[in-house]
Amino acid sequence: MAKFLKKYNIELETIGPVFIGSGYTINKKEALFKKDKVVIIDTRLMFDYFIKKNLLKKYQEYMLDMGKDLAVFFKDNNIDEKIYKNWNVKELSLGDTKGTDDGDVKGRGIERFVRDGNGKIYVPGSSLKGMLRTILTGAYIIQNSDCGISNKLSEAEWGLGNNPSKKELEKTYKDSLSDIDIDIFHKNLFSDSNNRMDNKINDTLRGFMVSDSEYISDEDMCVCQKVDISLDGTEIAIPLYRECIKPGVTIRFSITVDSNFCDYDKEKIIKSIGCFYENYWNKVSKQFKKAPISNDKYTCFLGGGAGFESKTIIYSSFDRKKAVDFTSNILIVLFPDAKHDKDTDVSPRVVNCTKYNSNKYLFGACSLRKFEEEQMDFV
Repeated sequence: MAKFLKKYNIELETIGPVFIGSGYTINKKEALFKKDKVVIIDTRLMFDYFIKKNLLKKYQEYMLDMGKDLAVFFKDNNIDEKIYKNWNVKELSLGDTKGTDDGDVKGRGIERFVRDGNGKIYVPGSSLKGMLRTILTGAYIIQNSDCGISNKLSEAEWGLGNNPSKKELEKTYKDSLSDIDIDIFHKNLFSDSNNRMDNKINDTLRGFMVSDSEYISDEDMCVCQKVDISLDGTEIAIPLYRECIKPGVTIRFSITVDSNFCDYDKEKIIKSIGCFYENYWNKVSKQFKKAPISNDKYTCFLGGGAGFESKTIIYSSFDRKKAVDFTSNILIVLFPDAKHDKDTDVSPRVVNCTKYNSNKYLFGACSLRKFEEEQMDFV
């Protein structure tokens, strides 16, 4: 490997369940829902069996009967565990789930975790880099309070006026973030006079390459329900179920930095993680005294369900009161049916959690456990 490249091997430990969505939801027609687990079946092998046993017509009829689940179909056609155990089944343990209607998880379905073409579980490098990019951006703003980023956000808010549409808000906010990204990370990397600064080739983080994670074992997965915990400790179970990496699991991946473009090194990255979470702790976390907040100073938030405030630079850009007002103004437009009062200690007014094995956890919380430079022999 060339001398201008440095490779770092990273380990994150999941403090709370981590969810990276595949966009697919499994329902009662495709899995066996039991009291403490969900049995997911390889449908290709299942269909091979149906063809062999002339069950396809019965299965088609079953699919049209919304009242029946897969367990009923199996029972009616004498398909017991000895048979379906050979269909490459995957068993997911259920977290402490509590339905808001009939308590039936299978009635809602489970959002699946992303997998590769062979069905193996991993965390995409794009998700890891997105998390780190937010951290690096936020840390830069915190460490350079006179950089003018807060003014850019305020100008975008002012330009929207009162009662903007959701579409207007999303476009304006996205455009302002793009401008901020250019200010922080873009440099004139090439001498071409026609090259504009906003061109993607001038993004210094093109030299910040993040790998996919190593594969995660099926045994390290579970199903968790979203539970919102408010400032006063009130718990609200939401009928949303996700396939997640369990707490206490190690996620291994690597970062390769090309110094021709990017000047981030081990010290800067670790410092940014600590800086970003310290700010988050002071302005957000410590307001939720009855929630399972992480005390690890190198905590970061990965994946879906981790919360709006952990995925943005708003609390990095403003003092807490202004950040609350700014966040509230956004959430009022995005979620008009919810209450997002400005006269509160934090916005959103709930933190996204879940329960597993009778313990409460923050969704998406991870702790940095290892950050080592890989020693390489250069030719």
